Amino acid sequence: MTQFLKAALSAILLIIILISITIGVANPIDQTVYDMLHTYLNSSILIDYLYFVSVIFEPVICLIVILCILGVLFFYNKTKFWWYGFWCFSVFLIGTFMKYAIQRSRPSAAFDGYSFPSMHVLSVCLLVSLVLLIKRNKMLYLIAIVLVISIIASRIYVGAHYFTDTMSSLLVIFIMIQSLQYGNQTDEKLDKVE
Repeated sequence: MTQFLKAALSAILLIIILISITIGVANPIDQTVYDMLHTYLNSSILIDYLYFVSVIFEPVICLIVILCILGVLFFYNKTKFWWYGFWCFSVFLIGTFMKYAIQRSRPSAAFDGYSFPSMHVLSVCLLVSLVLLIKRNKMLYLIAIVLVISIIASRIYVGAHYFTDTMSSLLVIFIMIQSLQYGNQTDEKLDKVE
């Protein structure tokens, strides 16, 4: 029940963000975060790193890596392969659906497509979540946190996404992780009954 409650609260937060975007309340927050990043991230090495992370972790590249991981998982644990494969597909489907349903324009005209939610952030979060679901390790958690923060900062810094786009991607992945955990718990309970 805890996973359900966490998912429901996250869904409510996501709806609040959508409403705040629609009525324009999110604009000052988005602009403040953008301005802060441009004020404090002024090292050329750091800026190069943000651009590098943004290019290396394109959603298509993340999808290819996810498919490779799922391909290997197919030979080791078919049950997890189906669970995680369906879950990954669902996350990409939800993100893509939201992007075309909401059709929020990007902060910079230099980028094509729509802004909400950030598929870069969503796909990186999905990739690191999949890795952490398969192999739990403190070092991997640390790398995942640094990578997710880096991709969030990079997408805002380059003007491809608003802060609220990236936070919404985090909420979507969190809701989906809670759903997966709830499904796993239900599956384990059914196995015990049999």
